[in-house]
Amino acid sequence: MINELIFGIVIAWVLANIIKAIINWIKEKKISHRVFIYDGGMPSSHTVSVAALSAGIYLETGFSILFIMSVVITLIVINDALKVRWITEEQSRAINKLTQGKKGFKKMSEHVGHRPVEVFVGLLIGIIVPIIVYAII
Repeated sequence: MINELIFGIVIAWVLANIIKAIINWIKEKKISHRVFIYDGGMPSSHTVSVAALSAGIYLETGFSILFIMSVVITLIVINDALKVRWITEEQSRAINKLTQGKKGFKKMSEHVGHRPVEVFVGLLIGIIVPIIVYAII
């Protein structure tokens, strides 16, 4: 039912952000609320969300037109995370180096894109969590 679909997506997203917070804590030796709102990092919570949606739709409807549409959306999000946002992150780093210390320039966010492993882990979490949710509920 719809409850399992929603629970699967929400639980997968929350789990991804908890993992992201733990990894951030290990790296930075502090807990920051910002980890829940910035883009980038391990795992990709965008990928987790759309993969959980696709997995849940598959569990609800099987190989249907809804499932195919959700897979297309998932592939678009993954492409965006890997290519467009990664390039934006690289450009932000370069611009920040060029404008460092100059008046009138605000530092740009460098937490934008994802590495392939971050997207892959997000994909795994997004598929596995809904399967567990459907098995339990």
